[in-house]
Amino acid sequence: MVIIFTGNNEIDKILETEIKGSMVVSYADFIIEDDKFKGQTVILASSAIETDFREYLYQLRSRNIRVIVLLKNEKEENTKIALENGIYDLVFGNFYPSQITDILEKPRKFSEIANIYRRLFNIKLKRDFKSRNNS
Repeated sequence: MVIIFTGNNEIDKILETEIKGSMVVSYADFIIEDDKFKGQTVILASSAIETDFREYLYQLRSRNIRVIVLLKNEKEENTKIALENGIYDLVFGNFYPSQITDILEKPRKFSEIANIYRRLFNIKLKRDFKSRNNS
C-alpha cells in the first residue's frame, strides 16, 4: 500500500488516481498512530509536516516505512534531514506523477543522490577514485 500525504488535496487526488493501491490520509500523525502502515510506503511533502520533521521521519523509519519525500529544492534543510534518515527517494520542485511512479518501481540508490549528499554535508574527497580506477 502507498500512503499519500502532501497537504494539497489536488495533488493528493492526482497521485491517488495515478498510483494503484494508494490512499490519501488527511493528517500526518495518522500514519504513525496506526500499526497497519508498518512496512508500507509513504509519499510525503516535507512542507506538510507541522511537527519536528526530523522526529517525524524517525518515527516513520523506525516502523520500517519507506518514504518518498517531496521537497522544494535541494538546499532545503529538510533535504539534509531526509538523507540523515537514509531516505534517498527525493523529488525536488514541481513534478509529474510519472516521476513518483518511477521511484515507486525503482527506488533510488545512494549513488544517485551522492552528489547532493556531498554538497549538503560539505564532504571533501581526498582523491578521485573514479579517475584512479580508470587508469
